[in-house]
Amino acid sequence: MRKSIKVFIIVCLLGILIPIKPTYSSDIEIPKTVEAVIDKINQDMEKLYRKGNDYYPSYITKDGANLYLRKDLIQKRLDRVKEGDIKKNPNGFTFEMVYGTDHGADLNHNGTKMKEYSGYSKDGHHVSTEGVPWFAGWSGTQIQNFDMIPTPWINSRVIGKYGIATTPFDDYKDTERINKYLLDGTLEQSIIDGLTFVYGGDHRYKEFMYNNQNATLQDEPVYVDGAKPSKGGNWTHYVHVLQPPTEYSWGLGTIYIDSSIGITYLDIPLAPFILQTTDISAKFDSLPKEALAGERIKVAVSVASNFSDPVNPEFEWNITSGGNKLTAQDNGLSFSGHASSQSGNIKLVKNESRVLIAEFTMPRSDVTIQFKVNKDGKDPEEIILGNNVLNSSPKAVQVIVPKGLQYDILSVKDKFSLKNNPLVATLKLPRSDASWTSPATGKLNVNNDTPNLFREHKVTNNPDVNEWSESISRSPVFEATIHRKDFGDDPENKKWKKPAPEPKDPLRRDGTVSYSGSVSADYKYTVQNCTKNEKGEEECTPETKTGTESANFEVPGTDRKAYDVYVYNGLKEIPKQTFQNKINYSNADKTFKKDMYWENEPYNYDVIRWMYHLDENGKPYAPNGIKPDANDNGIAVPGQYQRVFTQQASANIAWKSEKTMAQEYATARKAAKDKKNNKKLYDKAVFPTDRDLQKYAYPIKSGYYFNPAGSYTFNVKTVTYKQSDADTKDHEDLVNTLIDSFRYETNLIYINNKKTAVNIANDPLDPKGGGFKTVPGILSAKNPKGVNGEVLLEVLDRSDKNEQRYKKEVEEIESSMQKTGTTHKFWKMVMEGYTDSSTLGSNTYYNYREFVKDGQKKMYKVTETTKVTIQINPKNTPIYTHANMQNGKYYVKAWVADTALSRGDHTYSKLGTLQGVDLLDNIEVTVIGSMFDDLNN
Repeated sequence: MRKSIKVFIIVCLLGILIPIKPTYSSDIEIPKTVEAVIDKINQDMEKLYRKGNDYYPSYITKDGANLYLRKDLIQKRLDRVKEGDIKKNPNGFTFEMVYGTDHGADLNHNGTKMKEYSGYSKDGHHVSTEGVPWFAGWSGTQIQNFDMIPTPWINSRVIGKYGIATTPFDDYKDTERINKYLLDGTLEQSIIDGLTFVYGGDHRYKEFMYNNQNATLQDEPVYVDGAKPSKGGNWTHYVHVLQPPTEYSWGLGTIYIDSSIGITYLDIPLAPFILQTTDISAKFDSLPKEALAGERIKVAVSVASNFSDPVNPEFEWNITSGGNKLTAQDNGLSFSGHASSQSGNIKLVKNESRVLIAEFTMPRSDVTIQFKVNKDGKDPEEIILGNNVLNSSPKAVQVIVPKGLQYDILSVKDKFSLKNNPLVATLKLPRSDASWTSPATGKLNVNNDTPNLFREHKVTNNPDVNEWSESISRSPVFEATIHRKDFGDDPENKKWKKPAPEPKDPLRRDGTVSYSGSVSADYKYTVQNCTKNEKGEEECTPETKTGTESANFEVPGTDRKAYDVYVYNGLKEIPKQTFQNKINYSNADKTFKKDMYWENEPYNYDVIRWMYHLDENGKPYAPNGIKPDANDNGIAVPGQYQRVFTQQASANIAWKSEKTMAQEYATARKAAKDKKNNKKLYDKAVFPTDRDLQKYAYPIKSGYYFNPAGSYTFNVKTVTYKQSDADTKDHEDLVNTLIDSFRYETNLIYINNKKTAVNIANDPLDPKGGGFKTVPGILSAKNPKGVNGEVLLEVLDRSDKNEQRYKKEVEEIESSMQKTGTTHKFWKMVMEGYTDSSTLGSNTYYNYREFVKDGQKKMYKVTETTKVTIQINPKNTPIYTHANMQNGKYYVKAWVADTALSRGDHTYSKLGTLQGVDLLDNIEVTVIGSMFDDLNN
């Protein structure tokens, strides 16, 4: 007696005949009675296999008992034909040759009570009850993909475990060509048709599912139409045929499977020849289950025919997404292969496949692919139509929606359950009288297939299996961290993505997590070994049998996840601010104002941006070993480009006459007009009292003293921006430049202690016509000494002990790299992400805003004011004119020279030359006569 061994799926093949809708020719004749059916099948065994016309006896002997052919099951099939047209009952005239009675486990499927098995085959193999579900569940491994052992009937391992023997139908070859149905002389097509008829076409696991076991697989196919063993070769190389098919009866075979737990087996149906008619079939050769939007998808369909003559059926593709048809214009839809159109006719030749290909760009929603060939089965006429229509729904092609890492995210934790959760492995005892002797043990392995994407991964909710249960369920959760740097952008370590991608175009990567596993448990059962003694009495001895059952977790698979990393690392150059670089002049109110404007010298600063690590809930967190730089767990990430601080610098200059020459000489001049002879009144100069000379503004007679006089002031206020709060050289040098630009000038002729005629600068004058040449003399800060070497020009500046002439105000231009800190508007003008720099969009659209990195030199606004007074002859030293100075008009004036702003090479030097003041102060002196005139009088 053969024992049922649990495999990856428990497939009850012989009894499950899922109705299809074939069409049959009207001249088919079928047996009308049970006896006629038996007789017809026995005749076929002789006619088709030369096995005699009594191959199926009325009973068989098993374990000492007679098991009779179940005529009642044959009658049930005949009754189906009576109930309606043959077309409505396609399996009504196919029969199972079963012996014995119902036995095995009691089942209740959708309200119907049944036994696991309806009887035994001719050689004593269990035959499953028609309609029995897969009560042990399904692992998801399709039938053609099992690791089958070739020629098991001569394999010592299989024979040793199961005790099988070679049958006349193993690797059967009809060398005499007596069986008209075996086109290639083998049972290959019968096996393929049996699998396709029962499990192919639109059939899915949900048709065989018991009590919602492994419900996540309900829409998965268990067999691909017409599929050959994936290991290579034909089915006849693997199927141990126990009972061959006839025109009306099903055949039965077994495949043996090599697995990690040993050898298991699976029963295989062989279709009655009445079902092996001319047929056109289609199958997906290539069908991606999922794809990313934008990926190019290729779907291939293989179409085959076993019609003797070439046929030319119609075909049609229907590819839709969201209810809308894909088009060439919008989705790049194209067709190739043996047909380059969406619909039409395809020429098929027997046993030669034709491949049709559809390609398109994956849209942003799921795609359903339908393919139909000869969908009505009329041209040519077919019996089996279940394999004429393909539909990828609901599993393919599903769009993968990437998880996005926004512009300011360094990493994100991802946590997801596997798509097929819960994954279930179901163990089943091989016999109803067996019992478990150990807990189920094993493991569901969850593998990180992309470790350079899924970092710091771990799997939770997936303990190793060690439990007393037949149904083991696991719902693993996969956790990992996705890092920006794994996409080639690592701003945290100053490795910015080069070349920079367009901000709207993310960097995309995808990774996979695969999973598979199995469980096993030990069992035992007791058998009676019986013999007859000398008296003919039966004596039995119990024997305990042991073994191990195993089951795979359903479904071994792979989950694919995709991630989009958006990149924006700042502008190389910020829109440049407009600053004035010019000098404004104004002589209003005799203030002689000059306003200088220039762009301050630049200072380079490092900046940071704030980026974050996100947990699985999308909240910022601090990963182990990383210390955040802000209370909100922000990380201060270096900016790619330094930013340049600059600002509008300025200087305001105002000259004025503190005490004019007119004011200085007013007392003496008035005394002369009033004819007063008080010497004290003639403090600066001696003016004549002659009435006829009063008409001149400043008449003098040569030989008397005429002391230089006057006091002039300028104020300078500068605003500059420095990395120090100290006094600036900019201001100091500008003040000194202005001091050096002052001039006191006259062409009066003086006499020094050496009785030499000199100008006010003590330069000797050459005689000319009884007088002297007039050569103007100029006093300045650099040349303050005049006649007799006397200091006639004195500068009162910040060094003045008697008056505070210098004042400074310092304002820090505040900055903070903290979002909650204070950042001055001037900083915002030169950093990205602010309205002030015309780059607010960077923050709005790319979460990018810069802050001044802490720890750098501070910036200050330094406002300095200096008052400078230039005094002429502050000691009122008497300076005598030469007695021989010729009569005439002479001048005395104070003025400011044009000067280059090059001292110290400061930024304001770009302004070039600072214009002076042509005439700050002046008087006209009229020389009439000399002191000798007064002596003579």
